[in-house]
Amino acid sequence: MAEDLYRRSGGMIGSLSQLIRGAALLAIEDGTEQITRDHLELVPLDYAAQTSTSPARRSAKAV
Repeated sequence: MAEDLYRRSGGMIGSLSQLIRGAALLAIEDGTEQITRDHLELVPLDYAAQTSTSPARRSAKAV
């Protein structure tokens, strides 16, 4: 999941922290107590992640 986490967080450590924390809360609430891709997809991205220009996003824009 490392690549997915990096892509979703835009490489921003604060965004990554919020993403994992949000997914962990969802996992606790639904009783699974394991973070899944579905949990991660349910967590909205913060402003920094949405506007980041990570190397992966720059190369995608250049194509």
